[in-house]
Amino acid sequence: MSTTSSVFCYVCNEEMVLDEDLEHHLVYQHKPRELAKQLVAEWQADELGEAV
Repeated sequence: MSTTSSVFCYVCNEEMVLDEDLEHHLVYQHKPRELAKQLVAEWQADELGEAV
């Protein structure tokens, strides 16, 4: 029996429904500025060692 792991949105921590993919969710549920802030926060955490 095979199982698939759940996919979570890294911006809002919402679990994707089975027929929705992450790309579609990010484009249609989040504003570009919101996505950019998340991306910068992750970069800062990785590169500068700052907490997200």
